[in-house]
Amino acid sequence: MSKSTGSDATAGGEQPPPFPEGLRTSAGLPVPPDLASGPVIVGVDEATTCGRPLRAAVFLSLALERPLLLVHVRRRSLPVIEGYLPVPEETVLGEQIQDELERELVKALQASHDLSGVRWELMTTLGDAGSELARIARERDAACVVVGKRHTGFAELLHRIASGSVSRAMVSAGQWPVLVVP
Repeated sequence: MSKSTGSDATAGGEQPPPFPEGLRTSAGLPVPPDLASGPVIVGVDEATTCGRPLRAAVFLSLALERPLLLVHVRRRSLPVIEGYLPVPEETVLGEQIQDELERELVKALQASHDLSGVRWELMTTLGDAGSELARIARERDAACVVVGKRHTGFAELLHRIASGSVSRAMVSAGQWPVLVVP
């Protein structure tokens, strides 16, 4: 029984290059010719639950020598119901709470040391996570989008029913490579 690997010689005895000659990182790693010029984008919710996807995104960012854009999509704190206008005090209080949560997220991310050695930026937006990540990936010409697998629990099940799967939305967009990390 013989095994065939990607390193087998061709019929002429020469080995084909693994990638066409072209762009390489400073470490000599080949960069796919169709890779977009933007950052590696990773969706983050809480520092305690985004560890594995975040570390995978940091690895890609360093390997590709691209900056890392962390995107935190806030869920709407008030229900959007036709005909309902929130009282201004509710809106201000909700924004203050969200701002405090964002400050806590930044502190937790910095304390985790997962972002050591990589250029990164945190962007926060409001809306549906899948739609917002896709919009930002398009606007920033993302090299790759990294997302985690959905968490478990009743609240997450309800959220998934209401807004769908973020990883499915990214893959369905089909405009950039997507890495889904369990």
